[in-house]
Amino acid sequence: MKTIAIIPARLNSTRLPRKLLAKLGDKYIFQLVYEKVSPVSQIANTLIATDSEEIMAICKDLGFNATLTPDNFQSGTDRIWYAYQQINEIYDLILNVQGDEPFISEDLLSDFLKYLDNNVFDVGTIISSNITTNEITDPNVVKVICDSSNYAMYFSRSPIPFIRDKNEFENADISKLNLYYKHIGIYAYKPEALKLFAELPQSPLEKLEKLEQLRLLQNGSKYLCFQTNQELLSIDTAQDLAEAQLRFNRL
Repeated sequence: MKTIAIIPARLNSTRLPRKLLAKLGDKYIFQLVYEKVSPVSQIANTLIATDSEEIMAICKDLGFNATLTPDNFQSGTDRIWYAYQQINEIYDLILNVQGDEPFISEDLLSDFLKYLDNNVFDVGTIISSNITTNEITDPNVVKVICDSSNYAMYFSRSPIPFIRDKNEFENADISKLNLYYKHIGIYAYKPEALKLFAELPQSPLEKLEKLEQLRLLQNGSKYLCFQTNQELLSIDTAQDLAEAQLRFNRL
């Protein structure tokens, strides 16, 4: 499938403004993401979609493909759709890799795209079995349940599956039950699915959970989940940034 990777790079995020201009070593966070994504053999084009003139200027200096977008989108996915519409070229797949995922690997993205090549889906996404008990109960960590064919049944901030009879697992580490998975915010959209997302209103479940992936899921789209054991780190808070700097220094 002919694939374009679009990296949404919003400058003033709510929890950690200007995080994308923080550096790990001598490189910006979004720069590390671009440099991991662009060499993947299945990706024909890589583009940064940003609302920031400052990031645009840095991209120009670095020789990165970038486009300027409005700053009033409800979600990064809306920004992706806007950026895709500015391109005078048709792709089979639109890969959305967040600009705050500096530890994403070329191998993971390549394996993910190979997996999608052989399956039917509207949206592909990545999930991880590396989840702690604290993460299971943390509403900032999105959990997912899949069916036997690896299609998502539901995404939630709540612990899913819910354990009704907790006494049965009183001394167990529930993270070791192989039942809990966390969602990694990397998506691969068929163009028609991305278009549908942009056209649909927010769904009732999306509004409740504040999870944009529920919009398409509630409207019948198929989310195919690819499982990884790689430990990624999305930088959303100052604590995440401090952890990322420690992790980067150990590499």
